[in-house]
Amino acid sequence: MTERTFVSQTPGPIVLGLSLQMGRVHVKVSQDLTTARVVLHTEDSTGPAADAVNRARSEQNGQALGIEVPEMPGNVMVTSVRGNRVTQTMGTVYGSVTGMTIINGRVVTGGSGGMQTVSQIEATVHVPAGSSFALSTTSADTVVWGDIDRMEIRSVSGDLDACDVRDLTVNSTSGDVRVNRVTERVTAQSVSGDIEVALYGGSHAQLAATSGDIRVQATAVASGHLSARSISGDVRVSGARHLSVSADSVSGRVRNG
Repeated sequence: MTERTFVSQTPGPIVLGLSLQMGRVHVKVSQDLTTARVVLHTEDSTGPAADAVNRARSEQNGQALGIEVPEMPGNVMVTSVRGNRVTQTMGTVYGSVTGMTIINGRVVTGGSGGMQTVSQIEATVHVPAGSSFALSTTSADTVVWGDIDRMEIRSVSGDLDACDVRDLTVNSTSGDVRVNRVTERVTAQSVSGDIEVALYGGSHAQLAATSGDIRVQATAVASGHLSARSISGDVRVSGARHLSVSADSVSGRVRNG
């Protein structure tokens, strides 16, 4: 096991930026927490994942804290086990992995690519109320508990599940975006992932997908313009009769009520 903890040099809400290419991110917002901290953890004691945790670096400027976990080398497969579910994610692959044999989640034999399996890196983020969070990732799934002021996610295939966000910006290729509540602004773009905002009470919403579905439920306090557009996915906008709505799909179904 390898673990490192980063603690904010200043108390109070912070703007936290995290770069983690593959793994899983948990963000917990606490009303009674005074100082932010980030724990990086992997079950491996040696190897690429452990090296990445050990070489992670941080930089702080006032209330802004940045943490960067270096990318693991090519031909690495990240394995995570949750209950009976085994998930495996590959980084950049060089060479051939034809004939790869996996037993109990471990690569026993492979092709000339020399694929190596490692445990995932988990980042557990604890921040005080009023904090903001930004993540740059390739495939790390992100779960957020509590109210975040501003959040920006840039992801290729990682999913986002969040509770309450004031201002949200998401740019994803194939990851799903699920948010319980947005209170001010939301801009979310995805190619093949779905976008869902359970309760939207803001003044500006721009949701766009290529083949993913879009679902948004507006509340009575929402105002302004709401745009929900997909090329081939379904679009469903509810509770938005008092808003200026642009909802359309080229080949998917559209429901606006």
